[in-house]
Amino acid sequence: MMTPVLAQFGSPTHWLIFLIVVLVVFGARRLPEVARSLGKSMGEFKKARREFEEELMKAEKKGEGEAPAGDEKDKKEEAP
Repeated sequence: MMTPVLAQFGSPTHWLIFLIVVLVVFGARRLPEVARSLGKSMGEFKKARREFEEELMKAEKKGEGEAPAGDEKDKKEEAP
């Protein structure tokens, strides 16, 4: 059975090789720019995820006393 590649990516040797590859690909001058962009992207992703979870909770609280939307749709389709 094979383990996922990322599960094996924990030793210091692997991290060193990864950092060298990143430096070769992006170069030392662009590395801060790339890191900044990555940080902003992660922040936006977390914000969107948090907003989605909040909306999901609101919808869940709102719909607690009501029948699920799928039930109403099925009733409408049955009636000619």
